[in-house]
Amino acid sequence: MTQAAPATVKGRSCGTCTLCCKVLKIPETDSGKGEWCRHCVTGKGCSIYDERPQRCRDFLCGYLIWDAVPDHWHPAKSRIVVVSELGFRINFTVDPGAPGRWREVPWYNEIKALAVLGFQENRQVLVTVGNKVTALLPDREVELGVVGDNEVIVTGRRPDGTWGAAKVHKDDPRMADGGTMVPLG
Repeated sequence: MTQAAPATVKGRSCGTCTLCCKVLKIPETDSGKGEWCRHCVTGKGCSIYDERPQRCRDFLCGYLIWDAVPDHWHPAKSRIVVVSELGFRINFTVDPGAPGRWREVPWYNEIKALAVLGFQENRQVLVTVGNKVTALLPDREVELGVVGDNEVIVTGRRPDGTWGAAKVHKDDPRMADGGTMVPLG
């Protein structure tokens, strides 16, 4: 059975925003993170809309579906696409044309507050600019650099009680239980 798409927040739509067509990797169109999909007409939409990949049909950014996301997060304004990934991760995917945008007020303060809340709910909070990833922990940021296709990001408490984040090979034994919050040490 196919799961129904989440409803969009009343009054919100993509409008002329096409930032997801730039910042997200779309393998079906050979588009990489940080480069415009060849089918995107900037500010208008998809030139192959009726034949667009299923990944594009299914995608709704956090701005569209989470009413807790304020209006200033509209991707065309913020230059940041909020993405829910794998059911446990929130990824703030930043336009490489404005790489420091996420560190500006009000976005930075809200991302940091979400990192604290996210860890209370066993969620990861990441910021991605192009191919580089930063994990946000309750007490600091961890620059992870480029995360390869054969790597996963793990976060959790170290033996000394501090928070940690790392990228590990997807076959790492710590991933055997399928979790992402694992002890690091």
